[in-house]
Amino acid sequence: MYKLKTLGLLIATLTLSACGSSDSDEAVIPPVVVDPVIVEPGPFTFAFKITGDIEAEYLVTQDSITTEDLTADGKGIEQQKWNYFFPVGNTLFTVGYENNEATSYKVDADNKVAKLSSFEFTNTLETFASVDDKVLLATDAPRDGNHTKRTLYSVDAETGLVTSKVNYTIHDVDTGTKGEGTVGYPTALVVRGDLLFLSFHKLDDAGNWGTPEADNAFVAIYDYPLVEGATPKSIIADARTSNIGVNGNIGLIKTANGDLYSMSNGSVAVGFSPASTKPSALLRINNNEEVFDANYFFDIEAATDGGKIFWFDYVGDNKAIARIITDDTGAASWGAFTKNQINHKLVIIDLVAQTVTDIDGIPLHHKRWTSPVEIIDGKVYVSIETVDAAFVYVVDINSATATKGVEIKGKTIKGFYDLYH
Repeated sequence: MYKLKTLGLLIATLTLSACGSSDSDEAVIPPVVVDPVIVEPGPFTFAFKITGDIEAEYLVTQDSITTEDLTADGKGIEQQKWNYFFPVGNTLFTVGYENNEATSYKVDADNKVAKLSSFEFTNTLETFASVDDKVLLATDAPRDGNHTKRTLYSVDAETGLVTSKVNYTIHDVDTGTKGEGTVGYPTALVVRGDLLFLSFHKLDDAGNWGTPEADNAFVAIYDYPLVEGATPKSIIADARTSNIGVNGNIGLIKTANGDLYSMSNGSVAVGFSPASTKPSALLRINNNEEVFDANYFFDIEAATDGGKIFWFDYVGDNKAIARIITDDTGAASWGAFTKNQINHKLVIIDLVAQTVTDIDGIPLHHKRWTSPVEIIDGKVYVSIETVDAAFVYVVDINSATATKGVEIKGKTIKGFYDLYH
């Protein structure tokens, strides 16, 4: 999700002058300029996860995240168990992974972040999209390989209430023998005009998370809004890379000009079984087109000496911020999601020029899941976890540099949000 906010500088300038005729002996008082005062954007809201056996999650709001301690001690709104956090405009949705309830938060009349509304769902919602900063789209997934239809929820960000719920189909092949058929597991939702683009993995229907067709990228395209019982108007495929997306992360992004970019990983480390034989790469669907661009192929492995893309998000000017797994040699199944894999690096990708630039100042780290980022005055705030500690880093997108901030007094921060501007 791309959300840009410019807050700028607070500049006070006092100019005093005296006017007279050209032959006046009165001196002209020069202007007095007060140096600019740089105001840190804020207040900030962040999704905080504590350490310990329970690892509870809290929604915390404070004025600064570069000078104040980052902690949930004595503050914050506790969430139930593990959650996805997804911003839509100035509304933040927390979606339960186990408790089948979503809650929305917004700044209230007392200028505090408070609960707006909540709704329940039948199956875990795992893939999300923001439509014009006004609507949350959320879909469930066939975690057990079942051949039931998927459900797409549309939620008004102003009220936090569900406006529609439709059943739809992605991909479904049922031979009658478990393990021989396949189902579509959604990895991204992107709305462009009157079309919905949905990337997906083909999983075996035995519920083993097998990826029998790992060597192709797939996107289902629908007329939008979806109607009850909707099926794809087309499914496009590309054999140059693997199934698009990584479990729980963003698989498709849309740039300002309407181009769509997909990312593929294909490694055992992110759950592929078997792994893809194709390189980790980016593909493009040009604006006003419904096919992959045959002339565009960005081989991430070649550009990063064997790295594989794990997550990305759009940050403007045809650039994406991304996390790269530097080495998956000998990786265990789903190994990239474990905290002992300190092999992720943060980079800036120029999508058009096809370049990858390491963000200077950020160490190798691990990261299970990342919320969509917000760009505030050209900066992105990220939580970086290493073996010893977790810190907030402030990333300057244009220079691809980062400044280390304060320590996070917990396990991680799942996302930083500006709900006030």
